[in-house]
Amino acid sequence: MRYQYLIFDVDNTLLDFGAVFHGTQPAIAAALGVACDDAFRKLDEECGWRAWMENGLENTQSEDVQQNYHRYYDRYVLGRYRYLLKKTGLPGRAEELAQVYLEKAANIKTPMESNTLEVYRKLAEKYRLVIATNGTHSMQMCRLEAYLPYTHKVFISEDVGAVKPSPAFFAHMLNVLGAKPEECLMIGDSMTNDILGAKNAGLDTCYYRPDGQRRDGADLQISKLEELVDILR
Repeated sequence: MRYQYLIFDVDNTLLDFGAVFHGTQPAIAAALGVACDDAFRKLDEECGWRAWMENGLENTQSEDVQQNYHRYYDRYVLGRYRYLLKKTGLPGRAEELAQVYLEKAANIKTPMESNTLEVYRKLAEKYRLVIATNGTHSMQMCRLEAYLPYTHKVFISEDVGAVKPSPAFFAHMLNVLGAKPEECLMIGDSMTNDILGAKNAGLDTCYYRPDGQRRDGADLQISKLEELVDILR
């Protein structure tokens, strides 16, 4: 068996982050006392992307973002709802809406595929499964509840003190696991955070893209997680 450890990203690999983004919108609309119609969803999305880009969170290769990721993330959540309140002219406090978002998001656990957990359990019969994700401890651990019994170790950027794709994140993970890079396969949907970060640390990589879009740079590419069962047989 070539690998000892299969290392999984979370958002848009095991769990559907789009479901979090859209699933929290009814709760926000309810808190504001308005209908969660298409116009509201579109406006909220625009405000979200504006705040995300202004805080540079798409640029995780930046040393500044790597050092300040969680502070910028908190600022993004507040900024999203400050923009929303300003655009709608509705009364309310961004801090309260941010809390509604975080509490609701932690309980949205939609898998990327209907059989994601089944495949994960099957792989756990042969490999040590590891989770490596950017995010906060409380939210990610809640969302991952069903996966934890089959997971050897969980690495969350807030706990690690570093974010993917930084060398510090992967060095910490390998050190805690007591693993050699060649014993690990990183599986994720982000060419920057997962694939490039892992490759720079000497790990083999598997690029996961449900829409089948292919990209150069990964050792393996899959469009369904169950493909791993046959590939790693």
